[in-house]
Amino acid sequence: MIHKILILTLEPYLAYLFFVLIGWVIERKVNSVEVNRLNPIRLNLECGLLYELTAAITLTVAPAFTTVGVNAAGGGWIVLPSSGWTLFPAFLLYAFTMDFFEYLFHRAQHRIPILWSMHSLHHSDAAINASTTNRHYWAEFAIKSMTIYMMGGIIFKVSSTIIGFYVVLGFYNFFPHMNLRVGLGRWWMVLNSPQYHRIHHSSLREHWNCNFSGLFPIFDVIFGTFHIPKQGEYPPTGLDTGEHPSGLIEAAFWPVRSLWRGAKVIDGLKVE
Repeated sequence: MIHKILILTLEPYLAYLFFVLIGWVIERKVNSVEVNRLNPIRLNLECGLLYELTAAITLTVAPAFTTVGVNAAGGGWIVLPSSGWTLFPAFLLYAFTMDFFEYLFHRAQHRIPILWSMHSLHHSDAAINASTTNRHYWAEFAIKSMTIYMMGGIIFKVSSTIIGFYVVLGFYNFFPHMNLRVGLGRWWMVLNSPQYHRIHHSSLREHWNCNFSGLFPIFDVIFGTFHIPKQGEYPPTGLDTGEHPSGLIEAAFWPVRSLWRGAKVIDGLKVE
């Protein structure tokens, strides 16, 4: 079991390091919003490793909570094709459905206090960059496994090919988190971009509760949570309170830290 956990931890983490390195190089070659500080990047790398470790433990100890696990147990109302010309439409259907679930979960993270107490760790990065992508609280993967990933397995019976395509598509998430002055202009609705997602990470009240979509902003359009970036609009990021973890230990106990301070944290606003 330990050997399997190590493999499931190191493989995605090495991929994470690769994309962080690529992003770090691009962010210094292209017109970036700000110069990334090394200390937050180091903390992000540490948080990313802890997140991948807990994800690996979840996959090993409770595989039934994943889409593949639910399928193996007999789940999957809709059987998606695994080959032929219908494979690509099937993959798009799966990708859009799962991104919709990601959108709903993200909305919940900003509305339910206990979920926000964890998710605020991701938003506490005042120097958003490619390494911020996996700066998530370590328990979030298990929660998503028992909710949206399980739901994906209940609805769809998917092949390893579609799962593989979806994993590859997931690497796109590094791009919207990059510290770049890059937007899609009039095509903002097609895909998430660094400018569009930076609005979501903004510490300014005027940008709160918008641009939740992970891959496809169309869900923000449908539910009225979109904010169309204006030309040159690249706001500061981080929590409005200025709170951020001083190190990995504090990040690992981030929600409890909020309770220790006797504060209720909702949508980035600390209410005593």
